[in-house]
Amino acid sequence: GAIGLFRIIASEERYWVRYASDSSYWLYLWHLPLVAASQLLVSGWPISPHVKFLLILAAAIAILLAAYQVGVRYTWVGTMLNGPRSRPAPARPGLFL
Repeated sequence: GAIGLFRIIASEERYWVRYASDSSYWLYLWHLPLVAASQLLVSGWPISPHVKFLLILAAAIAILLAAYQVGVRYTWVGTMLNGPRSRPAPARPGLFL
């Protein structure tokens, strides 16, 4: 029953799920050096370790997703990691098709 329910709920493709799936390998490969460098940067800050953790987490995700979008997704690196991707066609104004 649970498998049938999941197939009903998750049967349509969602852009953000595909994007997260495609970017996950890039984030996996590069998060460790970025997090290590960030830890060295914030180690002397006089704030809670929990706040430091959240700052490093948010900064690493933001930086790596931006780098993925700009420098990886539609380049040879993205093709090597995830297979070929094509840019979506721009919407033409005035057409409602």
